[in-house]
Amino acid sequence: MLGPFRLTDAAGRERTPRSAQQQCILAVLALSADAGVSRARLQDLFWGEKDPQLAAQSLRTALHGLRRSLENFGRPIIEIDANRARLVPGAVQVDLLEIARDGITALPSHARVEPPDLLEGANINAEPFEDWLRDQRSHWRDRIDALLEDDLVAPGQAAPLPKTPEPAPDTRPIVGLLAPVVHSRSFQTLYLGEALTDRIASGLRDYIGARTYDYRNLDGGDDLALITATGPDLYLRLRIYEAGGELSIRVLVLRQSTQELMWSVDGGPYAVDRASTDNAEILVLVGEIIERVAQSLAQLPNCGADMPMTPFHALTAMFQLDHTSLDDLRGSLTANWDLTGAPIYPALLAYLNTFRVGEHWHDFDQMLVDDTRRLISQVEDASHDGGIAFALAGHAKGYILHEHDAADHMLDRAIRMSPHSAFCWDHLALHYAYNGRYGDARGASQNALRIGDHSPIRFTLETTRCMIATLEGDFDTACALGKRVLSRRPNFGAALRYTSVSMAHLGDTDGAQDCIKRIRTMDPSFSVSWVQDERMAIRSDRAKNILIDGLILAGAK
Repeated sequence: MLGPFRLTDAAGRERTPRSAQQQCILAVLALSADAGVSRARLQDLFWGEKDPQLAAQSLRTALHGLRRSLENFGRPIIEIDANRARLVPGAVQVDLLEIARDGITALPSHARVEPPDLLEGANINAEPFEDWLRDQRSHWRDRIDALLEDDLVAPGQAAPLPKTPEPAPDTRPIVGLLAPVVHSRSFQTLYLGEALTDRIASGLRDYIGARTYDYRNLDGGDDLALITATGPDLYLRLRIYEAGGELSIRVLVLRQSTQELMWSVDGGPYAVDRASTDNAEILVLVGEIIERVAQSLAQLPNCGADMPMTPFHALTAMFQLDHTSLDDLRGSLTANWDLTGAPIYPALLAYLNTFRVGEHWHDFDQMLVDDTRRLISQVEDASHDGGIAFALAGHAKGYILHEHDAADHMLDRAIRMSPHSAFCWDHLALHYAYNGRYGDARGASQNALRIGDHSPIRFTLETTRCMIATLEGDFDTACALGKRVLSRRPNFGAALRYTSVSMAHLGDTDGAQDCIKRIRTMDPSFSVSWVQDERMAIRSDRAKNILIDGLILAGAK
């Protein structure tokens, strides 16, 4: 896999499939360890933009062709069942995995001068796969570069043996994924059960940092012993019922100790021919499940201070809007980044910088801009499969750096990776609002509000809608939303700014001036210059005039 894809048999004879798509599917399976890859994940990677029924047929055809291509090896090397595909454990040697295991000695000498890319020349028309490939190339390039740097030792000098520190215990919560119970013979409905389980698991890893143990794969992978020794903190099971051309979905969350039902969520009915993981109503269901599981995990006694900071915890803490706590949070996020190297932490730190500006906490100076740029570069260069990091960094790139085209790319990627995330939709809506695309902003904001109905920071979604309404001149809607947000967070800078503008345009001068007074208790120098100096990141001249006129009427000259 290092360089162009090649498959050889034990005697070294060339056995590479002719189909580029088959090569790419094999590559995904080769890097998935013994657990394999679910059909739902393969379908999303290679045919995610197709109609689900056509995509399922394409996957069946591709897997059938791949099985036939690998028939004559003298032993099975691939296993395919109704739920997933995997390479038979021990049947195949993968160069990258040998490099990861054996270090520099497994890297061919010709590749040490200028290591080639993973899957060099791979080119298929599937954007989700291209994203996966980009992340994998970045990950393996970094690993190989690190090995080569460690190998640079003076001639005749033995490399010092590094002291291997004791690994810190992994305290992240564990969710056990039970096999879906599907009351249907339809392949499409069976696929939906698998795909929904995968999407919920991905969302939990991205949002709450949960580990998942997949009981659909009884082999369990490398961490089976660890997870079964400690036991999942809770179990999750889907039930899908099909009748009369409609589907109903029930999701059950069970306690670890007794498998007693903690709570359940019901969704539907959904028309069978429109039921997919991209269906707007089903995304609302997925969003609710992820939020409620996150809150259930956060309340468990073993999910305490020794657990790594997660986006769920960090965002909830940020939106308490306490300046002293925000300083402390910066230290915690930095410590977690130093400990784990995970790209979610520079993303959260870059997002925290938007609070330093927007919540009247810090001067908008070149040092802040340079720090934000440095943090975002750590996210762009890293390998990760969750959308929240891209949404965090994309918002900071647009709001602080004013690099709106690059922000657009990052936020679009966030949505493609996490369409179930209210946070991602909300920040796409903000991006559209900053750029004067108000129809798109309203649509994205509506998605955020529907998906995020159970979010502990739902008031931030309402604030975004208030901002959009203000910039469009819909001051009645903006005022109603802003007042509701301020009843819960009286010192929320964004809500205060936009509510003051709307109140001023409606003639409520006293209310507008009260908002400005509250802002100036945090930032005595606040004035209309915030708009004129691009601190509010608004690009439309008409919207700027709305803000300037409103702030002047409110007394913020």
